[in-house]
Formats: sequence, structure tokens, C-alpha cells
Amino acid sequence: MSLREKKKQETRDRIFEIAGRLFMEKGFENTTVDEITQEAGIAKGTFFNYFQTKESLLLHFRERREELVLNILESQMTINAPSKEKIKNFLVLLAQNYEKDRALLRLLFFEHKRLIMASGQQPPEKQHRHDNQQRFIGMLCGLLREGMEKGEIRERIDLQIASETLHAIYFHSLMMWMHSADDYSFSRNLSAKVDLVFEGIGE
Repeated sequence: MSLREKKKQETRDRIFEIAGRLFMEKGFENTTVDEITQEAGIAKGTFFNYFQTKESLLLHFRERREELVLNILESQMTINAPSKEKIKNFLVLLAQNYEKDRALLRLLFFEHKRLIMASGQQPPEKQHRHDNQQRFIGMLCGLLREGMEKGEIRERIDLQIASETLHAIYFHSLMMWMHSADDYSFSRNLSAKVDLVFEGIGE
């Protein structure tokens, strides 16, 4: 990344971080672009160079999550460890990162959902979300295949089904955690479920 690109990324992240704080303090609807730019010390035109609308910040949040997924996966692919450990670390590290900003995560997630319902239309990024889900499943499948080649996973296992199962457990656990009024550890809950998948529940 060039110095110019790095400075642009830093500005974009600063706008997002300030906007997130204001959203938490005042709510998404009650926060204006003027307030965000004033707090960030930038011109209004600068904001629109990075985000077309205030709602674009919600899409940026999704993009940051996607980047996080790739970065964590890459970190796990380089370590010398059993496939189960890599998969567990991958999912648990994601959960731990979400735990750092649970309140903001919930606010932005439900605000995005509210805007979609208010529009009465299918979100334009529906196909994008589907593609990302398939990519996530493909990542898990790659890790499982590596484990099978090393003799750590039974050969008769259907890797696609196993990958979809792990993805379903992760996504369902994330939704349950975000909707829950209880303050419990998402990462520990997910870790226990991954262990259960690899150990099995039969005799």
C-alpha cells in the first residue's frame, strides 16, 4: 500500500470510528453527516469522497468484517497445527473480535436490517452476501481437506456438508448472541460447539 493509499485508509477508518461513537451516543437516525464531519475535523465534501451517504457506513462495516475474516484465515493457514485447531482458532478469533464491539455490532446490524425492511425491496448486496457465504464455506472446506489429507479427518466425511455445518453453527451462534439479552461469551460458546462437532455425539 502506497503512502497516499494508507492515508486514505486512515481517513476512512477515522470517519467510521467517529461515526460509530456518535451512533452509540445518539442513535443512527439522530446522527447527522454534519455532526460526523465536525467531530472528525473534515469538510463535508471530504466525507462524501469516502461515503456517498450516511447509510454507506453500514456497508463499510460489512467490508471491514469481510477483511477481518480473510486476515484471520491467512494467519491460521500459515501456522503448523492440526486442521481442527486451525478451524477452531479461525472461528473463535472471529468471535473474540466481535465481542470487542458487541454494542456497535448490534446497532449497525439491526439498523441495516431496519433500512432493508423499510425499503420493502431486496437488498442490492444480496448476491454479494451469498457469494461471501460461499467463500466462507470454501475456506472451511479447504481447511478440512487439508486435515483429511493429513489423516486428521475421516475420509468418508463429505467435506461440503461438514463445511456448511460449521458455517451454519457459526452464523446461528452469532445471531443468537446478538439477539440475546444475556451477556455471555460468544467465543466460548462457539468453541464448545466446534469441539462437539469434532468429537461427535454418538457412542
